[in-house]
Amino acid sequence: MSATVESPARPVRSPEVETNDPQSTRRFPRRVGRAILSSLPSVVVFSLLGCVMYFGHHTGWKIPPASELFGSTVEQADDWCSEHLVPESQCIECNPDLYSKPKEFGFCSEHGVAECVLCHPELAQVKGEPQAPQYDTTKAIALLPRSENNSRNTLHNSRIQFASIESVEKYGIDIGLVEERAMSDELTANGEIIFNPTRVAHLTTKVPGTVVAVFKTVGDDVGSGDIVALVDAAQVGHTKSQLLDAQVQFRLCRTTVERLRPISGSGAISGKTLIEAESALEKAKVTLQSARQALANLGFEIPDDLESIEPQKLADELRFAEIPTNLLSVLPRNRRTANLIPVLSPFDGTVATSEIVAGEVVDTTTLMATVADPRQLWLLLNVRQEDTRFIRKGLPIRFRPDNGVDEVNGTISWISSSVDQKTRTTQVRVLLDNSDGRLRDRTFGTGRIILREEPHAIVAPRVAVQSTQDAKFVFVRDKNYFDKKAPKVFYVRQVRLGADDGEFVEILAGVLPGEVVATEGSNVLLGQLLRSNLGAGCGCHQD
Repeated sequence: MSATVESPARPVRSPEVETNDPQSTRRFPRRVGRAILSSLPSVVVFSLLGCVMYFGHHTGWKIPPASELFGSTVEQADDWCSEHLVPESQCIECNPDLYSKPKEFGFCSEHGVAECVLCHPELAQVKGEPQAPQYDTTKAIALLPRSENNSRNTLHNSRIQFASIESVEKYGIDIGLVEERAMSDELTANGEIIFNPTRVAHLTTKVPGTVVAVFKTVGDDVGSGDIVALVDAAQVGHTKSQLLDAQVQFRLCRTTVERLRPISGSGAISGKTLIEAESALEKAKVTLQSARQALANLGFEIPDDLESIEPQKLADELRFAEIPTNLLSVLPRNRRTANLIPVLSPFDGTVATSEIVAGEVVDTTTLMATVADPRQLWLLLNVRQEDTRFIRKGLPIRFRPDNGVDEVNGTISWISSSVDQKTRTTQVRVLLDNSDGRLRDRTFGTGRIILREEPHAIVAPRVAVQSTQDAKFVFVRDKNYFDKKAPKVFYVRQVRLGADDGEFVEILAGVLPGEVVATEGSNVLLGQLLRSNLGAGCGCHQD
Protein backbone atom coordinates (compact mmCIF):
# COMPACT_ATOMS: atom_id res chain seq x y z
CA MET A 1 0.00 0.00 0.00
CA SER A 2 1.08 3.41 -0.87
CA ALA A 3 0.85 6.21 1.51
CA THR A 4 -0.10 9.85 0.75
CA VAL A 5 2.17 12.56 2.14
CA GLU A 6 0.32 15.77 3.10
CA SER A 7 2.13 19.08 2.85
CA PRO A 8 2.11 21.20 5.88
CA ALA A 9 -0.75 23.76 5.96
CA ARG A 10 0.12 27.49 5.04
CA PRO A 11 -0.62 29.75 7.91
CA VAL A 12 -3.34 32.42 7.32
CA ARG A 13 -2.30 35.95 8.15
CA SER A 14 -4.70 38.32 9.70
CA PRO A 15 -4.76 41.92 8.58
CA GLU A 16 -3.34 43.04 11.79
CA VAL A 17 -0.48 40.68 11.46
CA GLU A 18 0.17 41.77 7.79
CA THR A 19 0.19 45.42 8.72
CA ASN A 20 2.82 44.83 11.16
CA ASP A 21 4.83 43.17 8.51
CA PRO A 22 7.87 45.25 7.71
CA GLN A 23 7.64 44.40 3.99
CA SER A 24 3.99 45.52 3.75
CA THR A 25 4.89 48.74 5.45
CA ARG A 26 7.33 49.58 2.71
CA ARG A 27 4.70 49.01 -0.12
CA PHE A 28 1.99 51.32 1.24
CA PRO A 29 3.53 54.71 0.33
CA ARG A 30 4.00 53.59 -3.23
CA ARG A 31 0.32 52.71 -3.58
CA VAL A 32 -0.82 56.05 -2.24
CA GLY A 33 1.48 57.93 -4.61
CA ARG A 34 0.11 56.08 -7.61
CA ALA A 35 -3.50 56.89 -6.59
CA ILE A 36 -2.71 60.57 -6.22
CA LEU A 37 -0.97 60.75 -9.59
CA SER A 38 -3.91 59.02 -11.39
CA SER A 39 -6.47 61.49 -9.99
CA LEU A 40 -4.39 64.63 -10.63
CA PRO A 41 -5.74 65.40 -14.24
CA SER A 42 -9.33 65.35 -13.03
CA VAL A 43 -8.49 67.70 -10.22
CA VAL A 44 -6.80 70.11 -12.60
CA VAL A 45 -9.76 70.10 -15.03
CA PHE A 46 -12.33 70.74 -12.32
CA SER A 47 -10.16 73.47 -10.89
CA LEU A 48 -9.96 75.22 -14.25
CA LEU A 49 -13.74 74.94 -14.75
CA GLY A 50 -14.27 76.49 -11.38
CA CYS A 51 -11.97 79.36 -12.27
CA VAL A 52 -13.84 79.97 -15.53
CA MET A 53 -17.21 79.97 -13.77
CA TYR A 54 -15.94 82.38 -11.14
CA PHE A 55 -14.46 84.66 -13.82
CA GLY A 56 -17.62 84.60 -15.94
CA HIS A 57 -19.85 85.38 -12.98
CA HIS A 58 -17.85 88.46 -12.05
CA THR A 59 -17.39 89.76 -15.66
CA GLY A 60 -20.95 89.29 -16.92
CA TRP A 61 -19.79 86.51 -19.25
CA LYS A 62 -18.25 89.02 -21.69
CA ILE A 63 -15.02 88.42 -23.54
CA PRO A 64 -12.74 91.41 -23.00
CA PRO A 65 -11.33 93.16 -26.03
CA ALA A 66 -8.07 92.04 -27.50
CA SER A 67 -6.35 95.11 -26.14
CA GLU A 68 -7.13 93.98 -22.59
CA LEU A 69 -6.22 90.35 -23.20
CA PHE A 70 -3.00 90.99 -25.02
CA GLY A 71 -2.12 94.42 -23.82
CA SER A 72 -2.62 95.88 -27.35
CA THR A 73 -3.59 99.55 -27.90
CA VAL A 74 -5.72 98.76 -31.05
CA GLU A 75 -9.41 99.56 -30.52
CA GLN A 76 -12.19 97.75 -32.41
CA ALA A 77 -13.79 100.06 -35.01
CA ASP A 78 -17.59 100.55 -34.77
CA ASP A 79 -17.86 102.26 -38.21
CA TRP A 80 -21.17 101.21 -39.80
CA CYS A 81 -24.34 103.17 -40.54
CA SER A 82 -27.14 100.65 -40.17
CA GLU A 83 -29.66 103.07 -41.63
CA HIS A 84 -27.88 103.68 -44.96
CA LEU A 85 -25.87 100.42 -45.04
CA VAL A 86 -22.46 102.00 -45.64
CA PRO A 87 -19.52 102.75 -43.36
CA GLU A 88 -20.58 105.66 -41.16
CA SER A 89 -17.38 107.51 -41.91
CA GLN A 90 -18.33 107.43 -45.62
CA CYS A 91 -22.07 108.03 -45.26
CA ILE A 92 -22.91 111.22 -47.14
CA GLU A 93 -26.41 111.36 -45.65
CA CYS A 94 -25.11 111.29 -42.10
CA ASN A 95 -22.14 113.49 -43.02
CA PRO A 96 -23.40 115.99 -45.63
CA ASP A 97 -20.01 117.72 -45.74
CA LEU A 98 -18.49 114.64 -47.39
CA TYR A 99 -20.48 115.14 -50.62
CA SER A 100 -22.69 118.17 -50.82
CA LYS A 101 -26.15 117.97 -52.39
CA PRO A 102 -27.03 119.93 -55.54
CA LYS A 103 -28.88 123.18 -54.98
CA GLU A 104 -32.56 122.61 -54.21
CA PHE A 105 -35.22 124.38 -56.33
CA GLY A 106 -38.39 122.84 -54.93
CA PHE A 107 -41.45 121.57 -56.78
CA CYS A 108 -41.98 122.60 -60.42
CA SER A 109 -45.70 123.20 -60.94
CA GLU A 110 -45.26 123.50 -64.72
CA HIS A 111 -43.89 119.98 -65.17
CA GLY A 112 -45.16 118.40 -61.95
CA VAL A 113 -41.83 117.16 -60.51
CA ALA A 114 -39.50 118.21 -57.73
CA GLU A 115 -36.02 119.49 -58.65
CA CYS A 116 -36.96 119.79 -62.34
CA VAL A 117 -34.03 119.20 -64.69
CA LEU A 118 -36.00 120.74 -67.57
CA CYS A 119 -36.08 124.10 -65.81
CA HIS A 120 -32.69 123.59 -64.13
CA PRO A 121 -30.49 121.50 -66.44
CA GLU A 122 -27.53 122.01 -64.10
CA LEU A 123 -29.08 119.26 -61.97
CA ALA A 124 -28.57 116.70 -64.75
CA GLN A 125 -26.05 113.99 -63.91
CA VAL A 126 -24.13 114.18 -67.18
CA LYS A 127 -20.63 115.31 -67.90
CA GLY A 128 -20.65 118.17 -70.34
CA GLU A 129 -23.55 120.27 -71.59
CA PRO A 130 -26.97 118.72 -70.89
CA GLN A 131 -29.17 118.08 -73.93
CA ALA A 132 -32.59 119.72 -73.75
CA PRO A 133 -35.69 117.96 -75.17
CA GLN A 134 -36.33 118.53 -78.88
CA TYR A 135 -40.10 118.91 -78.37
CA ASP A 136 -42.58 120.70 -76.14
CA THR A 137 -42.96 118.38 -73.19
CA THR A 138 -45.39 120.75 -71.48
CA LYS A 139 -47.81 120.42 -74.39
CA ALA A 140 -47.37 116.65 -74.36
CA ILE A 141 -48.17 116.53 -70.62
CA ALA A 142 -51.39 118.47 -71.21
CA LEU A 143 -52.54 116.23 -74.08
CA LEU A 144 -53.85 113.43 -71.85
CA PRO A 145 -54.51 112.95 -68.14
CA ARG A 146 -51.11 112.06 -66.65
CA SER A 147 -50.32 110.60 -63.24
CA GLU A 148 -49.29 113.45 -60.94
CA ASN A 149 -46.72 113.62 -58.13
CA ASN A 150 -47.57 114.90 -54.69
CA SER A 151 -45.76 118.20 -54.21
CA ARG A 152 -45.29 117.38 -50.52
CA ASN A 153 -43.53 114.08 -51.15
CA THR A 154 -39.95 114.41 -49.89
CA LEU A 155 -38.37 111.09 -50.89
CA HIS A 156 -36.41 112.90 -53.61
CA ASN A 157 -34.38 114.65 -50.89
CA SER A 158 -32.59 111.37 -50.13
CA ARG A 159 -29.68 109.79 -51.95
CA ILE A 160 -28.98 106.07 -52.13
CA GLN A 161 -25.34 105.26 -51.42
CA PHE A 162 -23.38 102.01 -51.77
CA ALA A 163 -20.09 101.15 -50.15
CA SER A 164 -18.49 100.14 -53.48
CA ILE A 165 -19.15 99.28 -57.10
CA GLU A 166 -18.94 95.62 -56.12
CA SER A 167 -21.75 96.01 -53.61
CA VAL A 168 -23.96 97.51 -56.34
CA GLU A 169 -23.32 94.46 -58.49
CA LYS A 170 -23.90 92.17 -55.52
CA TYR A 171 -27.41 93.57 -55.09
CA GLY A 172 -28.15 92.72 -58.76
CA ILE A 173 -28.65 96.32 -59.84
CA ASP A 174 -28.33 96.94 -63.57
CA ILE A 175 -28.35 100.25 -65.39
CA GLY A 176 -29.80 101.75 -68.56
CA LEU A 177 -29.30 104.93 -70.55
CA VAL A 178 -31.87 107.67 -70.94
CA GLU A 179 -32.10 108.13 -74.70
CA GLU A 180 -34.26 109.38 -77.55
CA ARG A 181 -36.51 107.21 -79.68
CA ALA A 182 -39.82 107.40 -81.51
CA MET A 183 -42.89 107.07 -79.27
CA SER A 184 -46.58 107.83 -79.64
CA ASP A 185 -49.58 108.53 -77.44
CA GLU A 186 -52.49 106.44 -78.62
CA LEU A 187 -55.90 105.07 -77.76
CA THR A 188 -56.91 101.50 -78.52
CA ALA A 189 -60.31 100.35 -79.75
CA ASN A 190 -61.74 97.14 -81.13
CA GLY A 191 -63.05 97.30 -84.66
CA GLU A 192 -64.32 95.49 -87.72
CA ILE A 193 -63.56 95.81 -91.43
CA ILE A 194 -66.60 95.77 -93.70
CA PHE A 195 -67.38 96.51 -97.33
CA ASN A 196 -68.17 100.14 -98.02
CA PRO A 197 -72.00 100.05 -97.84
CA THR A 198 -72.20 102.65 -100.60
CA ARG A 199 -70.30 100.24 -102.84
CA VAL A 200 -72.37 97.11 -102.15
CA ALA A 201 -75.25 96.22 -104.53
CA HIS A 202 -77.87 93.57 -103.85
CA LEU A 203 -79.11 92.59 -107.32
CA THR A 204 -82.71 91.65 -108.05
CA THR A 205 -84.79 91.51 -111.20
CA LYS A 206 -87.02 94.48 -111.98
CA VAL A 207 -89.84 92.27 -113.22
CA PRO A 208 -90.87 88.70 -112.39
CA GLY A 209 -89.59 85.98 -114.68
CA THR A 210 -87.41 82.92 -115.11
CA VAL A 211 -83.62 82.89 -114.94
CA VAL A 212 -82.31 81.94 -118.39
CA ALA A 213 -78.57 82.06 -117.72
CA VAL A 214 -76.08 82.97 -114.98
CA PHE A 215 -72.80 84.42 -116.25
CA LYS A 216 -71.13 85.51 -112.99
CA THR A 217 -70.91 83.58 -109.75
CA VAL A 218 -69.26 83.99 -106.34
CA GLY A 219 -65.71 85.34 -106.53
CA ASP A 220 -65.92 86.50 -110.16
CA ASP A 221 -64.79 90.02 -110.91
CA VAL A 222 -67.28 92.22 -112.69
CA GLY A 223 -67.09 95.60 -114.34
CA SER A 224 -69.65 98.35 -114.42
CA GLY A 225 -72.48 97.27 -116.74
CA ASP A 226 -71.43 93.61 -116.93
CA ILE A 227 -74.33 91.16 -117.15
CA VAL A 228 -74.55 88.89 -114.13
CA ALA A 229 -77.65 86.98 -115.29
CA LEU A 230 -80.48 87.02 -117.87
CA VAL A 231 -84.17 86.78 -116.94
CA ASP A 232 -87.00 85.91 -119.33
CA ALA A 233 -89.90 88.21 -118.34
CA ALA A 234 -93.12 88.50 -120.37
CA GLN A 235 -93.62 92.03 -119.08
CA VAL A 236 -90.46 93.10 -120.90
CA GLY A 237 -91.77 91.91 -124.24
CA HIS A 238 -95.13 93.58 -123.57
CA THR A 239 -93.44 96.92 -122.74
CA LYS A 240 -91.38 96.76 -125.93
CA SER A 241 -94.53 96.10 -127.94
CA GLN A 242 -96.24 99.08 -126.34
CA LEU A 243 -93.35 101.29 -127.35
CA LEU A 244 -93.43 100.05 -130.93
CA ASP A 245 -97.23 100.61 -131.13
CA ALA A 246 -96.90 104.08 -129.67
CA GLN A 247 -94.12 104.95 -132.13
CA VAL A 248 -96.18 103.78 -135.11
CA GLN A 249 -99.25 105.68 -133.91
CA PHE A 250 -97.22 108.83 -133.36
CA ARG A 251 -95.73 108.66 -136.82
CA LEU A 252 -99.20 108.20 -138.33
CA CYS A 253 -100.68 111.17 -136.48
CA ARG A 254 -97.73 113.31 -137.38
CA THR A 255 -98.09 112.46 -141.09
CA THR A 256 -101.83 113.26 -140.97
CA VAL A 257 -101.25 116.67 -139.47
CA GLU A 258 -98.52 117.44 -141.96
CA ARG A 259 -100.93 116.67 -144.85
CA LEU A 260 -103.91 118.63 -143.43
CA ARG A 261 -102.13 121.81 -142.52
CA PRO A 262 -101.36 122.97 -146.11
CA ILE A 263 -104.98 122.57 -147.23
CA SER A 264 -106.73 123.79 -144.11
CA GLY A 265 -106.91 127.35 -145.37
CA SER A 266 -108.37 126.50 -148.76
CA GLY A 267 -111.65 125.25 -147.34
CA ALA A 268 -111.08 121.70 -148.51
CA ILE A 269 -111.32 120.53 -144.90
CA SER A 270 -112.98 122.00 -141.91
CA GLY A 271 -111.00 123.56 -139.11
CA LYS A 272 -112.44 120.98 -136.80
CA THR A 273 -110.76 118.17 -138.71
CA LEU A 274 -107.33 119.81 -138.35
CA ILE A 275 -107.89 120.43 -134.68
CA GLU A 276 -108.87 116.79 -134.12
CA ALA A 277 -105.81 115.64 -136.06
CA GLU A 278 -103.49 117.84 -134.00
CA SER A 279 -105.11 116.61 -130.79
CA ALA A 280 -104.58 113.02 -131.86
CA LEU A 281 -100.91 113.86 -132.57
CA GLU A 282 -100.44 115.30 -129.10
CA LYS A 283 -102.06 112.26 -127.54
CA ALA A 284 -99.83 109.91 -129.54
CA LYS A 285 -96.80 111.89 -128.47
CA VAL A 286 -97.74 111.50 -124.80
CA THR A 287 -98.38 107.79 -125.28
CA LEU A 288 -95.00 107.41 -126.97
CA GLN A 289 -93.25 109.19 -124.14
CA SER A 290 -95.00 107.01 -121.57
CA ALA A 291 -94.03 103.80 -123.40
CA ARG A 292 -90.49 105.07 -123.73
CA GLN A 293 -90.29 105.82 -120.00
CA ALA A 294 -91.74 102.43 -119.09
CA LEU A 295 -88.99 100.68 -121.05
CA ALA A 296 -86.32 102.99 -119.67
CA ASN A 297 -87.49 102.13 -116.16
CA LEU A 298 -86.52 98.53 -116.88
CA GLY A 299 -82.97 99.63 -117.61
CA PHE A 300 -83.08 99.77 -121.42
CA GLU A 301 -81.55 102.60 -123.37
CA ILE A 302 -83.89 104.15 -126.00
CA PRO A 303 -82.55 105.87 -129.12
CA ASP A 304 -82.81 109.66 -129.04
CA ASP A 305 -84.27 109.81 -132.59
CA LEU A 306 -87.13 107.52 -131.66
CA GLU A 307 -89.72 109.61 -133.57
CA SER A 308 -87.85 109.44 -136.85
CA ILE A 309 -86.44 105.91 -136.81
CA GLU A 310 -88.17 103.31 -138.97
CA PRO A 311 -90.46 100.97 -136.97
CA GLN A 312 -88.82 97.83 -138.28
CA LYS A 313 -85.37 99.08 -137.43
CA LEU A 314 -86.55 100.07 -133.95
CA ALA A 315 -88.09 96.63 -133.45
CA ASP A 316 -84.76 94.98 -134.37
CA GLU A 317 -82.86 97.21 -131.95
CA LEU A 318 -85.26 96.60 -129.09
CA ARG A 319 -85.48 92.84 -129.50
CA PHE A 320 -82.10 92.06 -127.90
CA ALA A 321 -81.40 95.46 -126.37
CA GLU A 322 -78.51 95.54 -123.85
CA ILE A 323 -77.53 91.94 -124.62
CA PRO A 324 -74.19 91.42 -126.42
CA THR A 325 -74.07 89.00 -129.32
CA ASN A 326 -71.48 86.79 -127.65
CA LEU A 327 -73.85 86.11 -124.73
CA LEU A 328 -76.80 85.43 -127.05
CA SER A 329 -74.76 82.80 -128.83
CA VAL A 330 -74.59 80.65 -125.68
CA LEU A 331 -78.37 80.66 -125.24
CA PRO A 332 -80.61 77.97 -126.71
CA ARG A 333 -82.42 79.25 -129.78
CA ASN A 334 -85.81 78.98 -128.13
CA ARG A 335 -84.59 81.29 -125.35
CA ARG A 336 -83.60 84.11 -127.69
CA THR A 337 -86.74 86.16 -127.27
CA ALA A 338 -87.60 89.85 -126.88
CA ASN A 339 -88.57 89.11 -123.29
CA LEU A 340 -84.95 88.99 -122.05
CA ILE A 341 -83.86 91.51 -119.43
CA PRO A 342 -80.28 91.59 -118.15
CA VAL A 343 -79.30 91.88 -114.49
CA LEU A 344 -76.34 94.30 -114.55
CA SER A 345 -73.52 95.11 -112.14
CA PRO A 346 -73.75 98.81 -111.24
CA PHE A 347 -70.00 99.23 -110.69
CA ASP A 348 -66.65 97.47 -110.78
CA GLY A 349 -66.34 94.88 -108.06
CA THR A 350 -66.59 91.23 -107.11
CA VAL A 351 -69.57 88.93 -106.81
CA ALA A 352 -69.75 88.40 -103.05
CA THR A 353 -72.81 86.13 -103.07
CA SER A 354 -74.90 84.36 -105.71
CA GLU A 355 -78.28 82.87 -104.84
CA ILE A 356 -79.68 81.76 -108.23
CA VAL A 357 -79.39 79.06 -110.87
CA ALA A 358 -80.70 78.85 -114.42
CA GLY A 359 -84.37 77.89 -114.59
CA GLU A 360 -85.27 79.40 -111.24
CA VAL A 361 -88.34 81.58 -111.06
CA VAL A 362 -87.62 84.97 -109.49
CA ASP A 363 -89.50 88.12 -108.65
CA THR A 364 -88.59 91.62 -107.48
CA THR A 365 -88.03 90.43 -103.88
CA THR A 366 -85.61 87.63 -104.79
CA LEU A 367 -81.97 88.37 -103.96
CA MET A 368 -80.10 87.10 -106.98
CA ALA A 369 -76.53 88.20 -106.22
CA THR A 370 -74.44 90.70 -104.25
CA VAL A 371 -71.70 92.72 -105.88
CA ALA A 372 -69.21 94.60 -103.71
CA ASP A 373 -66.27 96.83 -104.48
CA PRO A 374 -63.36 95.53 -102.35
CA ARG A 375 -60.90 98.25 -103.36
CA GLN A 376 -61.98 100.56 -100.55
CA LEU A 377 -63.29 99.23 -97.24
CA TRP A 378 -64.64 100.74 -94.07
CA LEU A 379 -63.08 100.23 -90.67
CA LEU A 380 -65.56 100.78 -87.85
CA LEU A 381 -63.92 101.31 -84.45
CA ASN A 382 -65.83 101.29 -81.18
CA VAL A 383 -64.21 103.96 -79.02
CA ARG A 384 -64.89 104.08 -75.30
CA GLN A 385 -67.14 106.90 -74.29
CA GLU A 386 -64.53 108.47 -72.00
CA ASP A 387 -61.97 108.56 -74.83
CA THR A 388 -64.11 110.34 -77.41
CA ARG A 389 -63.07 113.77 -76.14
CA PHE A 390 -59.53 113.14 -77.37
CA ILE A 391 -60.35 112.12 -80.96
CA ARG A 392 -61.08 114.25 -84.03
CA LYS A 393 -61.33 113.87 -87.78
CA GLY A 394 -58.04 113.38 -89.56
CA LEU A 395 -56.23 111.52 -86.76
CA PRO A 396 -54.17 108.61 -88.10
CA ILE A 397 -55.28 105.06 -87.38
CA ARG A 398 -53.23 101.86 -87.35
CA PHE A 399 -55.27 98.68 -87.43
CA ARG A 400 -54.01 95.14 -86.93
CA PRO A 401 -56.48 92.45 -88.10
CA ASP A 402 -56.83 89.28 -86.06
CA ASN A 403 -56.17 87.13 -89.14
CA GLY A 404 -52.47 87.99 -89.12
CA VAL A 405 -52.47 90.49 -91.98
CA ASP A 406 -49.91 93.26 -91.62
CA GLU A 407 -50.99 96.49 -89.95
CA VAL A 408 -52.98 98.86 -92.18
CA ASN A 409 -53.19 102.65 -91.97
CA GLY A 410 -55.95 105.18 -92.43
CA THR A 411 -57.43 108.37 -91.00
CA ILE A 412 -60.65 109.12 -89.16
CA SER A 413 -63.25 110.33 -91.66
CA TRP A 414 -66.35 110.32 -89.46
CA ILE A 415 -67.26 110.28 -85.76
CA SER A 416 -70.72 109.26 -84.69
CA SER A 417 -72.75 111.78 -82.72
CA SER A 418 -74.39 109.07 -80.61
CA VAL A 419 -73.34 106.48 -78.03
CA ASP A 420 -74.36 102.85 -78.27
CA GLN A 421 -76.76 102.09 -75.43
CA LYS A 422 -75.42 98.58 -74.81
CA THR A 423 -71.66 98.97 -75.21
CA ARG A 424 -71.42 102.66 -74.24
CA THR A 425 -69.03 103.23 -77.12
CA THR A 426 -68.95 105.71 -79.99
CA GLN A 427 -68.42 104.50 -83.53
CA VAL A 428 -65.60 105.92 -85.61
CA ARG A 429 -65.22 105.31 -89.35
CA VAL A 430 -61.97 104.99 -91.26
CA LEU A 431 -61.56 104.53 -95.02
CA LEU A 432 -59.04 101.81 -95.87
CA ASP A 433 -57.36 101.38 -99.21
CA ASN A 434 -57.56 97.75 -100.33
CA SER A 435 -56.27 98.00 -103.86
CA ASP A 436 -53.99 95.01 -103.22
CA GLY A 437 -56.95 92.90 -102.04
CA ARG A 438 -55.35 91.65 -98.82
CA LEU A 439 -58.18 92.79 -96.53
CA ARG A 440 -61.39 90.85 -96.08
CA ASP A 441 -64.95 91.81 -95.23
CA ARG A 442 -66.05 91.07 -91.65
CA THR A 443 -62.49 91.00 -90.26
CA PHE A 444 -62.07 91.87 -86.60
CA GLY A 445 -59.01 93.38 -85.00
CA THR A 446 -57.57 96.13 -82.82
CA GLY A 447 -57.05 99.71 -83.89
CA ARG A 448 -54.71 102.33 -82.46
CA ILE A 449 -55.75 105.96 -82.69
CA ILE A 450 -52.56 108.02 -82.79
CA LEU A 451 -52.99 111.20 -80.74
CA ARG A 452 -49.35 112.26 -80.85
CA GLU A 453 -46.20 110.98 -82.53
CA GLU A 454 -42.80 112.09 -81.29
CA PRO A 455 -39.68 110.89 -83.12
CA HIS A 456 -37.33 112.25 -80.42
CA ALA A 457 -39.11 111.25 -77.23
CA ILE A 458 -36.99 110.98 -74.07
CA VAL A 459 -37.33 107.41 -72.85
CA ALA A 460 -35.97 105.00 -70.26
CA PRO A 461 -36.48 101.24 -69.78
CA ARG A 462 -39.88 100.56 -68.26
CA VAL A 463 -38.36 98.62 -65.34
CA ALA A 464 -36.47 101.74 -64.26
CA VAL A 465 -39.66 103.41 -63.01
CA GLN A 466 -40.69 102.77 -59.42
CA SER A 467 -43.66 104.28 -57.64
CA THR A 468 -45.14 104.95 -54.24
CA GLN A 469 -48.72 105.83 -53.44
CA ASP A 470 -48.30 109.47 -54.45
CA ALA A 471 -45.25 109.73 -56.73
CA LYS A 472 -43.18 108.01 -59.39
CA PHE A 473 -39.39 107.83 -59.37
CA VAL A 474 -36.28 106.78 -61.20
CA PHE A 475 -32.84 106.44 -59.64
CA VAL A 476 -30.19 108.43 -61.49
CA ARG A 477 -26.55 107.43 -61.11
CA ASP A 478 -24.09 110.12 -60.04
CA LYS A 479 -22.01 111.47 -62.91
CA ASN A 480 -18.79 110.92 -60.88
CA TYR A 481 -19.71 107.33 -60.09
CA PHE A 482 -16.51 105.84 -61.51
CA ASP A 483 -14.18 108.40 -59.96
CA LYS A 484 -11.98 106.57 -57.50
CA LYS A 485 -12.71 108.73 -54.46
CA ALA A 486 -16.29 109.60 -55.29
CA PRO A 487 -19.09 107.91 -53.33
CA LYS A 488 -21.27 105.46 -55.25
CA VAL A 489 -24.52 107.41 -55.25
CA PHE A 490 -27.93 107.25 -56.96
CA TYR A 491 -30.19 110.31 -56.92
CA VAL A 492 -33.94 109.99 -56.41
CA ARG A 493 -35.85 111.79 -59.19
CA GLN A 494 -39.58 112.37 -59.48
CA VAL A 495 -40.80 111.81 -63.06
CA ARG A 496 -43.89 112.39 -65.24
CA LEU A 497 -44.61 109.56 -67.63
CA GLY A 498 -45.92 109.74 -71.19
CA ALA A 499 -46.20 107.16 -73.95
CA ASP A 500 -45.51 103.53 -73.09
CA ASP A 501 -44.75 100.68 -75.52
CA GLY A 502 -44.25 98.01 -72.86
CA GLU A 503 -40.44 97.98 -73.04
CA PHE A 504 -39.71 101.70 -72.88
CA VAL A 505 -41.62 104.55 -71.30
CA GLU A 506 -41.46 108.20 -72.24
CA ILE A 507 -40.34 110.48 -69.42
CA LEU A 508 -41.84 113.90 -70.04
CA ALA A 509 -40.14 115.45 -67.01
CA GLY A 510 -37.48 114.33 -64.53
CA VAL A 511 -34.50 113.23 -66.63
CA LEU A 512 -32.49 114.32 -69.66
CA PRO A 513 -30.83 112.30 -72.44
CA GLY A 514 -27.49 110.82 -71.44
CA GLU A 515 -28.31 110.26 -67.80
CA VAL A 516 -27.90 106.73 -66.42
CA VAL A 517 -30.71 105.14 -64.40
CA ALA A 518 -31.04 101.93 -62.41
CA THR A 519 -33.15 99.34 -64.24
CA GLU A 520 -33.15 95.73 -63.04
CA GLY A 521 -32.98 95.80 -59.26
CA SER A 522 -34.28 99.36 -58.96
CA ASN A 523 -36.88 97.96 -56.57
CA VAL A 524 -33.98 97.29 -54.18
CA LEU A 525 -33.18 101.00 -54.25
CA LEU A 526 -36.82 101.84 -53.58
CA GLY A 527 -36.85 99.46 -50.63
CA GLN A 528 -33.71 101.06 -49.17
CA LEU A 529 -35.18 104.52 -49.78
CA LEU A 530 -38.38 103.69 -47.91
CA ARG A 531 -36.44 101.96 -45.15
CA SER A 532 -34.20 104.97 -44.62
CA ASN A 533 -37.14 107.35 -44.52
CA LEU A 534 -38.80 105.29 -41.81
CA GLY A 535 -35.95 106.36 -39.52
CA ALA A 536 -34.53 102.85 -39.01
CA GLY A 537 -31.61 102.57 -36.65
CA CYS A 538 -28.78 105.08 -37.10
CA GLY A 539 -27.36 106.40 -33.87
CA CYS A 540 -25.61 109.24 -35.68
CA HIS A 541 -28.93 111.14 -35.94
CA GLN A 542 -29.59 111.01 -32.21
CA ASP A 543 -28.67 113.83 -29.83
